[in-house]
Amino acid sequence: MGAILDLTEMLKEPSGMIGAVVIIAAGYFFVKWVFQEPKDEE
Repeated sequence: MGAILDLTEMLKEPSGMIGAVVIIAAGYFFVKWVFQEPKDEE
């Protein structure tokens, strides 16, 4: 619960919003990379 409150406090600041966007983008690309179709190696 405390982490959620810290996150909402962070989002009130411009630098916190930028950090949140960077974290969300990194998570999105990581998930996309993990679930991508394997390429044929032949």
